[in-house]
Order: sequence, then structure tokens, then C-alpha cells
Amino acid sequence: MENEIYDLIILGSGPAGVSAAIYAERYNLKSIMIGELFGGTVMYPHKITNFPSYAEISGIDLINNFRKHIESMNYKVIEDQIIKVENLDNNFNVYLRKGQKIVGKNILVALGTFRRKLNAKGEDAFIGKGVHYCAICDAVFYKDKTAIVVGSGDGAAMAVLLLSPIAKQVYQIIRKDELKVAPDTLEKLEKLNNYTLIKNNEIIEIAGDKFVNKVFLKEDFGNKKEIEIDGVFIEIGGAPNSAIINDLNIKIDNNGYINVDNCMKTNVPGVWAAGDITNIHGDFKQIINACSQGAVAAHGVFKDINVNAKANSNLKSQKSNP
Repeated sequence: MENEIYDLIILGSGPAGVSAAIYAERYNLKSIMIGELFGGTVMYPHKITNFPSYAEISGIDLINNFRKHIESMNYKVIEDQIIKVENLDNNFNVYLRKGQKIVGKNILVALGTFRRKLNAKGEDAFIGKGVHYCAICDAVFYKDKTAIVVGSGDGAAMAVLLLSPIAKQVYQIIRKDELKVAPDTLEKLEKLNNYTLIKNNEIIEIAGDKFVNKVFLKEDFGNKKEIEIDGVFIEIGGAPNSAIINDLNIKIDNNGYINVDNCMKTNVPGVWAAGDITNIHGDFKQIINACSQGAVAAHGVFKDINVNAKANSNLKSQKSNP
């Protein structure tokens, strides 16, 4: 495999990468997909209700369907950690933890983002069982239940506003004494009658049986250090998973997300990007957007290869017919 040169190497095996692989196969591109965790962060949502063709599906089940689709094409997937990417002699070399080197003419960066965690006791144990990182995905499941949102910024405020019409009670906990939101957002929060803001505090433990049923706080709240809740929404920000491509000189925005054009092309020839790692749709990070962007990127690579092939053919023709 190391002697092969691919038309396209897809970095990341989440929705954007999977969609790109499907379309790359359709366009007869010689491509391969590399990802440490197949499906990426799609594993987090307990239930997904906004993906076409499924009224309701878990993140794990959707990932399994992605995998079945890829396997049905006999598509090459490597599940390994990418440790280095270099641009050398008009090709891209991708180095993997287990020692392989994959070479390609184009790369698609679809590595997504990582959600910042609280690092509270019990957090990892209850992911998908009451611990959530996407209010847009999972707020709907808290009808007449109690939830707590962690974070002081716009993302956390949005989670509260999504939850409050559905939930019985919504708490929001912040480490300092004020929210970092616009005045109109603050006015909306203050009008809620099932909302309580807890200042100068933090969660130190998330607990429960099969599912979350309480959190323990660092400081007293109402003469106690625990709150009975059904779910925890962690909205303390995220970051693009782009450390391994820093040496490629790809242009990024002020938040670290990759700048792309409408074809998902970056400023570096041969480098494309798709999914949550890009800034093309702002902070609207959704599975369906990632799938769309992956397909667009694969189409862009196909067109680019054809244009270059035609240009080279014309050049050869001119040289042979002076």
C-alpha cells in the first residue's frame, strides 16, 4: 500500500469523510480514508431525530450504517492515528502511528472538532447516558425533565433557550459571576420562569445508576452541594482538531477553523477540507452539513484532477506539434 499514490487521501472518518469516500468512489477516484475512530463524534448523541430517513436513531446505530455502506463498496479504510502530514514533491505524505506512510496527490481534511470537557468525575462514564455536548441534537429528549447547562457563553445560552420550553427545570452553572452573552440574549434568559443561574460554582462529579440522576457541586447551593437532575449539557466550547496539519500553512480564521471556498478548497493546492473543522457554515455544526461538504469536496477534487489532466494533455500536444 505504501507504494501506491492515491488521487485523494481522506483524513477523518466521520460524516464528512464517509460522504467524501462514497462520492470519490462514484467518480472513480483512487482514494482511501484514515481515521482513528470511525464515525467521529457522531457516537455522542443518544438519539438523532434530524437526519433524513430516520425518525429516530442513536449515534452508534448511524455510525454502524455508515460502516455498512462503506463496507458494501469494499472501500479501503485504515483505523489508525495520524501523526504527521507533509507536503513534499507535489504529493502529500501521511504518516500513521503504526508505521505506515500513505501518499496522495490530494488530501481532504475532515478531522472535525473536539468538545472541551469538564474533566469532572463520572463525565466519561455517562456520555450518551445523560451527558451531552450538543443541545441542538439532544434537548428534545428532556420534556418535563430537569437539566443543567455548563458554560457562560453563547453556546450555553442557546442550550438553555432550547431546553426551557421543553424541560421542567433548567439550571445553568458558571465559574464566575457573569454571563458572556449579548444584552438581548440576557433579556431572554431573565424572562424564563423555569431557569436558575448558579454563579461562582462548578460541577465536580456527575453521578447516577444507568443514567445521570445528580451532580455534586464544588460550593454550596441552597445549603447543599448536590442537585438532582436528569441530564448535563456541557457547552464550554470546542476546538478544531487541526494540530497535525499546522505545518501545511493552511489559512484559518480567528477561531482556528479552516477557510474554504464553495468547493471546499483551501489556499493550499491539493488540500481540501470539509465538516466541522471548516468555517463555511459558521457555528452550525450538523451531521447533514458535514455530509454535504464531504460530497462537494470529492466533486471538487474530481473536477480539479480532470482540469489538470486536460491541461497536461494540451501541453503535450503543443510540444509534439510546434
